[in-house]
Amino acid sequence: MLDNNVYEDIAARCGGDICIGVTEVGTASLTDKLTAAFAEGNLKVRFTDGAGNASFGMVVTCDDGRDAAAEESAVNSFKNAHKPYIIVLSGKSAALKAELEQKYAVAVIAVNAGSVPSDSVSEILRAALFEFPVTSFDIRIPDWMRYLSPECTAISELLGRVRGVAPKICRMKDSFDDFLTGCEYWQGEPSVNMNLSDGKIEITATAKDGIYFQMLSEIAGDAIDGECSLMRYVRATSDAKRSYDKIKDAYECARINGYGIVEPDDTDMSLEKPQVVRQGGSVGIKLKATAPSYHIVKVDVSGEVSPIMGSAKQSEGIVEGMMNGFETNPDGMWETNVFGKSLRGMVKEGLAGKVCGMHDETKTKMRRAMTRIINEGKGGVICILL
Repeated sequence: MLDNNVYEDIAARCGGDICIGVTEVGTASLTDKLTAAFAEGNLKVRFTDGAGNASFGMVVTCDDGRDAAAEESAVNSFKNAHKPYIIVLSGKSAALKAELEQKYAVAVIAVNAGSVPSDSVSEILRAALFEFPVTSFDIRIPDWMRYLSPECTAISELLGRVRGVAPKICRMKDSFDDFLTGCEYWQGEPSVNMNLSDGKIEITATAKDGIYFQMLSEIAGDAIDGECSLMRYVRATSDAKRSYDKIKDAYECARINGYGIVEPDDTDMSLEKPQVVRQGGSVGIKLKATAPSYHIVKVDVSGEVSPIMGSAKQSEGIVEGMMNGFETNPDGMWETNVFGKSLRGMVKEGLAGKVCGMHDETKTKMRRAMTRIINEGKGGVICILL
């Protein structure tokens, strides 16, 4: 009996109109028998000659009186029209069937020349379904892995395999068998689910055992090999987050505007003993509290290095090469090795020297000056001498 699911799927791929372009090659006629077999299943199928406006093609050939040149021409007509196609072989020659499959890399369905039963019709439609193009394929990974960055080793390995296999997946029949074979982080046999009605493929990739804690260690930069070490890390991270939450707004403000202030909260306040204040005939009370405030200042530090590289002639050649490299690959130029160090490393050392070059005495004076500005500088003039 005809497989209704196959018929519904092929109808969906054909946009509801199953139009088969049939090109017959050889002396053994099958077109009438195929037409009758399709009509017997009450299928809404139209047949046309050649590619035409057909949804997919069918090259009918035979193992008796085969015309190889005409057969190849018929195949090329469907290829040039960018139509999926299959070959229906009149006869049961296993050798010829294998030869055609290898030559054209498409499904070859061998049927009896005398009749075409309904199960052969289902086989033809099913084979045609797998010759249709893939519209998309999705990779499903464990939920927790969705929070990993593309640079993470497990995700990077998976993306590398996807980039390698993607150009090879064109038709529904193309295989994902070796997609994850030999992976360090992924099991080698993914689950593949095909929706033949719309050409979509969903692949479920399963991570190997133990990868969870390995990825946690990679992200955290700390060894996490079990629940105990995970809880230790979460506790330490929680404390660090609470500390950072106090200064993050000030840091963002300094990054954008150049100056940020961490305002004190209740836990930072130190309350002094109240004092009674007499002024004339009035009596009042004086309340005083102190609290630290943290000021974040963005200071633009500039640094430069001018390494001398050999003689004037040698230096000119090296400098010219660097400048040309800067035009084409700026980042690569900064990694140029000079005297055992990259140019980036040299400039970084120069910046670090300036940043750390402020003396402790100067830092103390700056702190005192900022304290006076905050406490006494409203509306006044402050002169700072360092």
